[in-house]
Amino acid sequence: RESRELPHFTAAASLVGQPAHFPFCEGDMEFVLLSARVVHVLLGVFWAGAVFFLMIYLEPAIREVGPDGGKVMASVQRRGFSRVLSWVGLFNLLTGMYLLWAISGGFSSGFMGSRSGILLSTGMLAGILALGVGIHMTKPTAERLASLGSHLAALEGPPPPDDLAEMDRLRGKLRAALRIGSALLLAALVLMTLGPHI
Repeated sequence: RESRELPHFTAAASLVGQPAHFPFCEGDMEFVLLSARVVHVLLGVFWAGAVFFLMIYLEPAIREVGPDGGKVMASVQRRGFSRVLSWVGLFNLLTGMYLLWAISGGFSSGFMGSRSGILLSTGMLAGILALGVGIHMTKPTAERLASLGSHLAALEGPPPPDDLAEMDRLRGKLRAALRIGSALLLAALVLMTLGPHI
């Protein structure tokens, strides 16, 4: 099969002022890029949708029902929700980095300094920060809230005031983490959407 230049690489190389030559057949590379895009979009939809659902619906519902909200969070955590979401976010970023590497001709300075490159790289940075917030703030807080909810569910009689105060503190921390993560993901989505077209 004939090896030809790919439009994505050619466009990136033109910004650097160099010809685009890659040791891939066009059909093979286009299939890899298309597959990576599909996976990236599907993972991004799941990740962002789950975080937005948590912030807009689940967290307020958990707060509204009081101490019983911990039971709901415990049930969600038993299904591995936080762990799955962390892995989804990680693989979403990895596929995004690969796609950015591919369309930029290996992170060439010419492309990365263009408007598209700046928007896409800033969006990637926002995604990295969102994953960091999820792993270091949202996940441990949700796990602690779930553990406390299971503990309170096993108690006989009214829950101790200290445990209720701790649950309120954890709910507030979870709400703040979700708001930060949602804002970063929204920024990443907007920048990634605009980047290829500017």
